[in-house]
This record gives sequence, structure tokens and C-alpha cells, in this order.
Amino acid sequence: MSAIFGSVLSPIVSCSAPASRPLASSVNSSIQKYSVSRVQLPIVLDFQSDKGKQEIRNWYRKQPTTRFTRLEHRKDINGHFKHEFIAFYLDNSTICRFDRRAREDMRGHALKDEGTISEDSAHVITMVDTESRARLDESEVLMETNAGCVEDLEFILTVCSGIQSHPEANSYSLLHYNCYFFCWTLVASIDRQAYQLYGRSRWVRDRAKAKLTEWVRRMKISPPTKSKHIQTAWRIGLTLLGLSATSVYSSSKSMVPRVEDYICRGMEDAIIDNIPKDFAHALETMLFPTQVSSWLRRELLSAIQEGSRLGAQQFINVSRAYGRNTGRRNFREDIFDYNTLSVLSHQSLEDTRREAEKTWAKAYDEITHAFVADLFNDIEGVFIFSELVICWDGRPKTVQQHVTERMVDHFKQVESYGFGKAERSIIRAEGSITEIWESALKLSGNGND
Repeated sequence: MSAIFGSVLSPIVSCSAPASRPLASSVNSSIQKYSVSRVQLPIVLDFQSDKGKQEIRNWYRKQPTTRFTRLEHRKDINGHFKHEFIAFYLDNSTICRFDRRAREDMRGHALKDEGTISEDSAHVITMVDTESRARLDESEVLMETNAGCVEDLEFILTVCSGIQSHPEANSYSLLHYNCYFFCWTLVASIDRQAYQLYGRSRWVRDRAKAKLTEWVRRMKISPPTKSKHIQTAWRIGLTLLGLSATSVYSSSKSMVPRVEDYICRGMEDAIIDNIPKDFAHALETMLFPTQVSSWLRRELLSAIQEGSRLGAQQFINVSRAYGRNTGRRNFREDIFDYNTLSVLSHQSLEDTRREAEKTWAKAYDEITHAFVADLFNDIEGVFIFSELVICWDGRPKTVQQHVTERMVDHFKQVESYGFGKAERSIIRAEGSITEIWESALKLSGNGND
């Protein structure tokens, strides 16, 4: 049993021997395998108790095989609420289905904000289990794909453990953390794990970094035009320095460029130096394109603020040096020291910084959407988050696109019932799925590529 499964079921599996005697023993003390010619009962997955972990461990070890070659996302045909589940086709002609439901005696609480107790289960359906196979025929296939490199149930159990460990997804909620969410999480995680294992992630990450670097360098945003108030305040501040406002703002060459030039250069340097590099690493823990936009907006604003501060400080340093070199009698060395800065000159500098930050933040916010669209417009962009491709409804699409479409359809329906905005619910679901994926990523040891 690998380190992944051992981490999921610790501390039970930290022991080299089973915690209790197996149902049947042999010379080498191995657990007797289930027979493919007998019916298996479902197992309720409980990763929160030692007893539950032990039962899962034994169930996994007793399976004749845990390797699968294909998976299906299926939906029941009958019933008011169309239950969804994932079916994994094992390499011995059996099927393992994973389900999430509210516990039967607690289903009345499923509409509460905090949800109710969930019942996640796994059920290996053998060839002789005609009743369970007949129930499969009462559902339709929403999506099917080959397993890729992810071909063992232990990773599925790892993701299920992540769901039960999540502070919100561990409870069953009819509107949010339901069987649909359970299926989205399993499918998205399997797809992304295949992406990681195929080794495509580094190649796509480098391509995305290069594209973002090119985009950032190409964007040239002009410094903002100062208002009359700021112009007057800054002119007085320059006078205190012993500098002529004309020498700074005239078209003639000056030893002291405009302060806006320093601020804008500082912001540009901060963006170029930090954003592409950080973006490449951030992609490792993103699952959805919308997360690119929110990450870029957040990090760009942070870089703009830090760059404007450094640019203003550089202007102060250059101005001091200029004053010393020119021997200005009225030059005051501490005029731009933040501890002794006059209210007027300090305010003019802060106003200029704020104007520049506002201009750049607005400009970058407007073009972030265009960049993300361009990033996903080519074939490399399609595979930034997805590895497995399916052909459904007569058109090819990635598994990630399938998950997103199902998510949008569900939450738009929820919104039509008056239970919150779809956009907010989608962001919430994407965030939870990503957090669960990150948990599985750490357990699998693929956190660093």
C-alpha cells in the first residue's frame, strides 16, 4: 500500500500489521480477497474515526483489484432530484461506484445552511450482482473518459478523505455540497492528477509564464495627469527642495525626472519581476480559469502598491543626491524623510502615488480579462487545467469544461429558486474543490513539480 493511502488512513496504517485480526488468515497472514463471483455490500466511507479508517483499509486490501481503466459520470433517470454518481470500471469486469447522500435519518436537515451528516460510499458491483447492475441501467451517462495515468482507487479514496476533512464540504447540503459537488470534485481531481502525472504541467506552466511575461512587457501605461491641487502642492514641495518646477515639468532635459516617472517605473519593475514567476507556481494549485483572473487582479494590485512605494522612495533618494550635487543653499536633506516631512510635500507625494496606483489598477483590471481569454484561446491554453479529453454531444471538450458546464447549469437553477446568486455559488464551489485538490496534492507528494 503506497504512502498516499497510508497518509489518508493514519494512524491506523502506520502499523505494519492490521490493527485487528483479519476475517480469515493464511500462512503469510494476508487478508482473504473478496470473490468476484459473490455480491459485495457498499461500504460507508468514514475517514473521521479510527474504526472507519480501519474498515476502509480492510475493504481496499480485500479487493481482487483496485485498478480501473475507465470512468463515467452518471445521473439517475428517475426521481425528482436526479442523483449523480461516478462509476469506475475495474480491470476484472467489476464496477466500483462512488456516491454521496445525506444520511437517511437526517435528510430533513439538508436545506439548512450548515447542511447535515453526509454518507459517502463505495460499492464494488460484481458480475453476479444483477440487481445493482440493473440500477445502473436506470441512469444515463453524462460523461465518460479513459482513466489516463490515474488508475487506482486509492487516489479516489484520497480525494474522498479530503472532502470529509474540508470544513464545509464534509457536511451534505442539498444546494451546495451534494452528490453533484461530490462528482465534480472526483472528476476534476482525477483529471488534474492525470495532468500532473503525464508531465504536461511543467511544459504548460512555462508556456503560460512566457505568455504572461510578454503580455506584461508589452503593456505600457502612461503616468496619470495630475490635478491642479496636486500640481500646486508638488510645485511648493519642489521649491522647498530648492528646485525649479519649470526644470522638472518643462520639455527640456532635466536631471530630475517627474516623480510620476519614478513611481510608474517602480510599478512596472515590480510587475515584471514578480508576476510571471509567481503565476507559474500559482497555476499548480488552480483548477478553474476564473481563478486565473482573480489571482492576477489580486497580485497585480499588490505589485502596483509595492512598486509605487519603491518608486517614490527612489525619487526621494535621487532628489537628495541632486540637491547635494548642485549645492542648493535652500536644499533641506530631510525634506522627504517620512518622519520629518512637511505636511504639504508629504501630501503631494502621497496624492501622486494614489493617482498612479488608481490609473494602473484600473488599466490592468480592464485588460486582465482580455489576457485570460487570450491565454485560453490556443491549444496550449486548453490544457492549462485539464488533461483528459472527451467527445460528448458531438463536440470535443476537456473534462474541466464538462465540470464547469455542469456547475453553471446547477447553480443557475438554484438561483432561479431564489437561493443566492449563481456566480457567487460557483466561486464558492470552485474554491472548495481547489482546496480539496490541494489536500490530495500534498498527500500524493506532487506538491512540488
